[in-house]
Amino acid sequence: MFNIFKSTEKKLEEAILKLETDLRNNDLRFLVEVMASDEIYSPLLHQRRQTEISSKDYISWYGYRRAEKLESENDKQTLLSFLDDNKLQSKKRHVYFALAHLCKNRTDDQLFNFLMNRLEEEKDPDFKIAILIGIESMDKTASSINIEPIKTLAKGRSRELKIKAICALQKTNDTDVEPLLLKIFEGTKDSHIKNMICTPLETVGSEKSIPVLNKAYKNTRDYILRDGIERTLEEIDKRHSTTKN
Repeated sequence: MFNIFKSTEKKLEEAILKLETDLRNNDLRFLVEVMASDEIYSPLLHQRRQTEISSKDYISWYGYRRAEKLESENDKQTLLSFLDDNKLQSKKRHVYFALAHLCKNRTDDQLFNFLMNRLEEEKDPDFKIAILIGIESMDKTASSINIEPIKTLAKGRSRELKIKAICALQKTNDTDVEPLLLKIFEGTKDSHIKNMICTPLETVGSEKSIPVLNKAYKNTRDYILRDGIERTLEEIDKRHSTTKN
């Protein structure tokens, strides 16, 4: 009887909690299926969605958030097996997303190099993007890892792949990365790409980046790019001040 009088918001909260519990308690195959779904988490959302739509309405949103937290060796082996599972070929993008985030969470250099090989071998750009998003913020300073496939994509023609690859060049000590990013920065009129380059320059930029960034700051009226340049210059200054001290 009490259930009849529950508010819609309360029922929606319970639906989310149930979905999150199911994601924790079920296996990775269930997770991948949820990530690939276009279903909303409750029929009660239909009324709200007539005037207000959110990505959080879909069960896939919660699946992706769960996938971002994976880190165990068992999960790694299971996800790797999914790549060769014929029943999951249509959901391969979601498997790569989960696998790449697991790689980041474990700082798994061996898995990273495996994903770099796949970055070169896979033809579907969505597969490449899923990998790049997952390893974006991973520490990539180890000498044993190969970031050449990322650098290649950063120089490519596909705008979306270029942007995702540029963002994935952060947190590396490869001496070729800063010159590459500055060359792309100076060679494009695309303010969004310039702003995206600021992100990796926060972690790999040196004093060589300062005149390039200052010049761009003076020549643009794009306030978003200006904010990105200011933030990057501050981070470069912090790192070099620390090094000098």
